[in-house]
Amino acid sequence: MQFEITEFTDEYADDVKDLLVTLQTHIAELDKRGVIVLKENFREEYFKFVTEEVKKQDGKIFIAVKQGRAVGVVICKIFQGGGEEEITTTCPKVGFISDLAVLKSQRRQGIGKALLAKAERFFKDCGCEYSQLEVFAPNTQAYELYKNLGFEPLCIYMSKKC
Repeated sequence: MQFEITEFTDEYADDVKDLLVTLQTHIAELDKRGVIVLKENFREEYFKFVTEEVKKQDGKIFIAVKQGRAVGVVICKIFQGGGEEEITTTCPKVGFISDLAVLKSQRRQGIGKALLAKAERFFKDCGCEYSQLEVFAPNTQAYELYKNLGFEPLCIYMSKKC
């Protein structure tokens, strides 16, 4: 069955919330430190946070719809200068992917790639010079997907217990 990539509308809010919970649960399971968790209020609070950030950052949310249900989501924000970047960089306009999630049962069907392609077209149309994202180091499947689509490591954050 084929899917359609479209801009998020409120009718898919519950599906997107579920996708974000799925992503957070997966990342929490990979975190051997036990720092990343799924808090009781995550579903509603994170969705509220993400939608507010998307509005503030002139972003968009795109979803993959299959049989009337959102089975994938990509959260896109646009950053341009400000803060430390004003001092340390040339401040290119950057498209930032904060979240990418696809239902486990729908993976390996090209949905993630299609969502990322839609995000990149959006960023390009908005005049962004780069697309960026973060990937949790233990999430090797996501890392491989991004690498295969041309993303390269930019910064490496490291952690050590005190």
